Amino acid sequence: MAKLDIHIVGIGNLGSSLVSGLNNIDDNLSLYLYDQKPELSPLRHLVIQNEISSIKSGVVILCIKPKDIKEFIQSNSHKISKDVLICSVLAGVEINYLEKSFSNNIIRLMPNLAIKDNSGFIPYAKNYKEDYLSFLNVLERLGKISEYDENLFHVITAIYGSGPAWYLELSSKIVDAAAASGLERSEANKIIKELIKSLDSLLSDDEFSETVAKIKSPNGTTEAGLNSLDSDSFDKIILNAINSATFKSKTISREIDNE
Repeated sequence: MAKLDIHIVGIGNLGSSLVSGLNNIDDNLSLYLYDQKPELSPLRHLVIQNEISSIKSGVVILCIKPKDIKEFIQSNSHKISKDVLICSVLAGVEINYLEKSFSNNIIRLMPNLAIKDNSGFIPYAKNYKEDYLSFLNVLERLGKISEYDENLFHVITAIYGSGPAWYLELSSKIVDAAAASGLERSEANKIIKELIKSLDSLLSDDEFSETVAKIKSPNGTTEAGLNSLDSDSFDKIILNAINSATFKSKTISREIDNE
């Protein structure tokens, strides 16, 4: 692959994960890091510039907070050449909002922190047709990629961007319940972490519901727990969580557009 400059703006948790994943894949990538408060970054041991001087080629990946996008554009849009690919991972910030300030090719991603180990999944939408600067080839080496209509990004943000925290919160509650039932908390943590690791071996081409049916035995302990979840409206709890996160993503978009 031809040498490619990648400028990452915002070196927080997601920006740091991108740096780690990109550093794993190709010596032909030159990374340039920017953050207004580099001393707070998880990668503060690396060279992080606190402002952009000029970017004439390559890719700019925006990992700043959505609320800071207007300030970023006002301060930096004139410093970025039209030949640069603009890549945004900002929840709620739509491509058409960026198009108001940039005439560039723009791609929008919704990764999560798994990209640091090149094992993530990256939904994307873009406003151009070809693989500009071979950037999709780069993304494929960070994880599996799939293109979606941007109208779906609100719910994708909810289930994939926010989903990991929900699964971990569920795991935390299982640990709490196990500890309340007499198991040492350290042992409960260990068991649930091993449980999470084991889930990968259960994945197949089947629907999740089909795999669940294979695991449970009639009148067994698994079925008893599942029946309890059903009676407590577990499905409604999950639907409400997704709807709440989706609504928040749409709210962020409206607030940014109205600024």
